[in-house]
Amino acid sequence: MRATSSDNPANVLLVDDTPANLQVLGGILRDQGCVVRPVPSGKLALRFAEQDPPDIILLDIMMPEMDGYEVCRRLKQSGRLKDLPIIFISALQETTDKVKAFCEGGVDYISKSFQFEEVEARVRTHLNIRRLQVKLESQNRELSDLNHALGESRKALESELAHAASYVVSLIPPPIQAGDVQTDWLYVPSTHLGGDSLGYHWTDDSHFAFYLLDVSGHGVGSALLSVSILNTLRTQSLPDTDFHRPDQVLAALNMRFPAKDQYGLYFTIWYGVFHRKDRMLRYANAGHPPALFLDASRQGRDLDAHGIPAGLFPEAVYCPAAIHVPSGSRIYLFSDGCYEIQKPDGGVGTRKETIEYLSGLPGGHSAPLDALYRHSISAQGGENLADDFSILSARFA
Repeated sequence: MRATSSDNPANVLLVDDTPANLQVLGGILRDQGCVVRPVPSGKLALRFAEQDPPDIILLDIMMPEMDGYEVCRRLKQSGRLKDLPIIFISALQETTDKVKAFCEGGVDYISKSFQFEEVEARVRTHLNIRRLQVKLESQNRELSDLNHALGESRKALESELAHAASYVVSLIPPPIQAGDVQTDWLYVPSTHLGGDSLGYHWTDDSHFAFYLLDVSGHGVGSALLSVSILNTLRTQSLPDTDFHRPDQVLAALNMRFPAKDQYGLYFTIWYGVFHRKDRMLRYANAGHPPALFLDASRQGRDLDAHGIPAGLFPEAVYCPAAIHVPSGSRIYLFSDGCYEIQKPDGGVGTRKETIEYLSGLPGGHSAPLDALYRHSISAQGGENLADDFSILSARFA
């Protein structure tokens, strides 16, 4: 027989007020390799068990001063000792005595006079059960510790993502509510934080640039690359680039942020420049969903200029396109997270559905972007969206 938690001999506390029983049982157990501690009374048993908890206790019932039932009750009240297996040993043969032994917390009952083989088999069985119990408790503690560590890591990651999302939002300029170009936007990062970002600014008195980008992947890495690109556009820090020419801007970004230097991350971006004197909008696209153009009568068309995502090929060429923008027109830029929504029936939302929804809103709707977000949440069954929800609206007076 072996102990419950190591290869050391099993530690047995043997409690009986009859010396002959202590000698016989002790001999049987020692022959099986156990370390036996014989004690002649219940009080001593409690003291010995508290000082050095055994692996198992063999406990006589009929003892003076404190019987085995009382000893068992007190052991079960101790936080350290309550799980120790207790085998009652007694000459009592009545069924009620055996039932009481089990009700008090005993795991087994051996009747006197006992057979050597029976004692050995029962003790071995309950030592094995105890060994498995101790092993399970240890594994449960390890699992609990791992779950706690995982929970702490998750909290740290969520905090990190929240800070990154807050920083991305802090870089987006406030909505413009008056002037030749009026803007509004809505950015709701996903739980895992994607790589979306957006921005706009007057490059000079006549030209207004606006853009929306989406870096591949999720997490802080994607967000940091998105912020770097956004800052580059805000500060117009691309050498030898005419920021009034969208094709040059995308080509310069493609060279500045190659995926091989960004841990394999690439990005899509739609970039447009509005010239308020001739009311022409020139734009280019690097793999991003086309912008939606709505004239004053709510007639829509796609603003696309086909180009591959930036960062993949140094030799990529981006072709510009242009459109005249009448007064009262509106342009929506959005990422695929606005429409690639997992529906409860297993279907996936489409860009066409998003365009139809936006086109169907009244021209004077007070909050079309919020309405679209609520519509998207509803389409997904009320769950949080899996990707960043990013949309920019520009209205031309």
